[in-house]
Amino acid sequence: MVLTLGFRLNLLAIVLASALPSVAITGLLFPLWSWIQASTGIESVGHSGPAEWSYLAISFVVITGALLILFTSIGVREIVLTI
Repeated sequence: MVLTLGFRLNLLAIVLASALPSVAITGLLFPLWSWIQASTGIESVGHSGPAEWSYLAISFVVITGALLILFTSIGVREIVLTI
């Protein structure tokens, strides 16, 4: 399976473009992280903000959503044919 340059550039653009929104959403969800820590005991808030896993979780959700939008906008059939 060979990925085309255009597809790779789209993936790179999605990952780079999702970095800032992911950080902003993670910060806005600070009350959620505090609640998770208080109710479950899982370390989700440190002295300098949310834990690393919370940034990764939100980044995963944002990137997955962006990829779903990309796949539905250009069509899965075209992606499969170009791979």
